[in-house]
Amino acid sequence: MPRRWSFYGRKDELGCLLDRFRGQRWFFGAIRGRRRIGKTALVQQALATHLEDDPGGQRCLMVQLPDSTPADFAQVFRGTATQSGLGGLIPELSEARTLPAIAAAIGSLCAKGVIVALDEFQVCLRGPLRALPSLLQNQVDRLQDTETEGGIIVLGSVQAEMNSLLEDSRTPLFGRTTFNLNLGPWDLRTIFHVCDLHRADDPKRLLTLWTLFGGVPKYWRHFAEVEDVDLIPNWRDWAAEVCAGLFLRTGAPLQQEGEILLQHELRRTSLAILRVVAQRPRCSHADLRRALPEVTSPGPYLKTLTRDLRLIRKDLPLLAGDGVRRARYSVSDLFLRAWTSALHPACMAARTRPSVDVARLLIPRLSTLEGRAFEELVHLASEEVSSVGNSDFPVTARVGGYWKRPRRGGEIEIDLIALNEETRRVRFGSCKRNPREHNDDTVASFRRHVKRFLRTDEGKRFSDWDQEWALYSPRFSPSQRDRLETDGWICRDLLDFNRLGRSDAGAIGALGVSEKVAGRD
Repeated sequence: MPRRWSFYGRKDELGCLLDRFRGQRWFFGAIRGRRRIGKTALVQQALATHLEDDPGGQRCLMVQLPDSTPADFAQVFRGTATQSGLGGLIPELSEARTLPAIAAAIGSLCAKGVIVALDEFQVCLRGPLRALPSLLQNQVDRLQDTETEGGIIVLGSVQAEMNSLLEDSRTPLFGRTTFNLNLGPWDLRTIFHVCDLHRADDPKRLLTLWTLFGGVPKYWRHFAEVEDVDLIPNWRDWAAEVCAGLFLRTGAPLQQEGEILLQHELRRTSLAILRVVAQRPRCSHADLRRALPEVTSPGPYLKTLTRDLRLIRKDLPLLAGDGVRRARYSVSDLFLRAWTSALHPACMAARTRPSVDVARLLIPRLSTLEGRAFEELVHLASEEVSSVGNSDFPVTARVGGYWKRPRRGGEIEIDLIALNEETRRVRFGSCKRNPREHNDDTVASFRRHVKRFLRTDEGKRFSDWDQEWALYSPRFSPSQRDRLETDGWICRDLLDFNRLGRSDAGAIGALGVSEKVAGRD
């Protein structure tokens, strides 16, 4: 039987909200983040924790704004306030049937110390509720910096629209928030914990779920509610069942999720660019121009997708002097990457073919996506275990990869470079989804790539540093680890990162291998 779902992670964000709730001044805060990232759950948890700590403290009201008429919104607001036990707190609430009256009621509730949370606030940018921000401005300006123990929190999942409402200098609420939370994916410690609790602690299965969901809590919850999937012993059959149950079968909970998310955020050219980027491990400007010749200038669209929407990440080769020319783009949202390049075509195919057959055909594409996702997971894990002080390699700079095509000496591709500038240590890493791919040929090739890098202008600075050579896979067998470590390699897998990422775990001793041992020709 599946374990009951709970609230996981978000320790820092939860603490931030509780500090605001316990403060002595009125606040106006905003919480933003992509769809299903857990904004509403975070506020609900913070409100529940606050009331548990102080049962006689501030009361709370959380209302989801309907994309509807002012009269409908007023009815929803009155009904939610009544169900929350706030119906008799202010006499004007029962007669509030227009937007100005509702805005005044929100101000009156705040003056009584009530915390009012308005969910899906982005609907105010369009349609019948577009006057609400101006009306709220009057209440915010009246209450700002008072010693009233209450506040307003607005939540929204469409990033472009929330940015327009709160960050455009021409809008009523510009510059008025007293705090902003941009809610991102779960950190890896939380994902490891959830996998331990919900029947996915095998590293290979963890990687599959990370590739499909990233750190989006709602998607993990859907997986946790699938019954008996953990009883499937074979990974290929297990992965096919996960994909079929969550995406492909009629009524599957995530069958339409990707299209809904894309339709909310993107239009035409931006969507076309995202699809092209999702198909390539590292997409360049030249790749985009070849794939979309009708888009003469992709730069402005890329700027919006990277800076404003944060759906695409701009990657530069670590330490590269001419990095601008070698910029590469990738879809930063793992779910969207999987959706656009694999899951959406499979969902279309499942309309006319048995979902089980489509799921089996999906597995090779999923395996390819996992290879890309694993490299990113290793980068993130290396930084996270360093941040809790348990890493065998504390990093002092960004962990990244390196790629270059020199005029002489062959192509250079290194999956991971980590730096500790304080101790003058550098770690070079090779990431393989399948540990068997760390064979004699591939490790020799990896060694050659690093040698070429050390002859470049960027690499020469490390000639007198301690150089470490590491191999990464989801899970090494004891025999393979012994063989590789005997040959002088550092081996790290997801079990290592899980152990090291725990704040109470003891750090294993530094296992740095000098270039003279691991890098010999």
